[in-house]
Amino acid sequence: MSAQGWDRRLFTAANRVVRPVLRSRGHPVFGGLMLVGYTGVRTGREYEIPVVRHLRGPGEVWAFGARTGWVGNLRGGREVRLRIGGREFRAEGTAVEEPEEVGALLTELVREYGARSLRGRALGLPWGREPTAEEAAEAGRRTRVARFRVLGGGA
Repeated sequence: MSAQGWDRRLFTAANRVVRPVLRSRGHPVFGGLMLVGYTGVRTGREYEIPVVRHLRGPGEVWAFGARTGWVGNLRGGREVRLRIGGREFRAEGTAVEEPEEVGALLTELVREYGARSLRGRALGLPWGREPTAEEAAEAGRRTRVARFRVLGGGA
């Protein structure tokens, strides 16, 4: 089995544990995560996946989709469900896929939270320092950003 196949199995197994915890009163255990519920564009199936969240201001949340396809379901804007901190929200989700734009968003987070804030997220950013524009754009080619605008109230 390929490394990618093992990664997928590992994430699937972990998600079976994380999802119920995020739906329960035990959700603070995974405080940096949220659940994103959406309908698959091609399959029409309902999905609910745990992702790392970045609260960006009143009613705005970002999530990254490195090496995963779920962000593509948000092309053109789609309504989704977010479960954050034990509460459910409706949100408009949009995919950001342009490498330079993704790189700029990554750089913004590094500037705000520090150079080590995005390590270990398979983004390919340098450790311990702010990325150059070229490094950020290269990381932007490997990932996509989901931007969520919470509808009818802030997250």
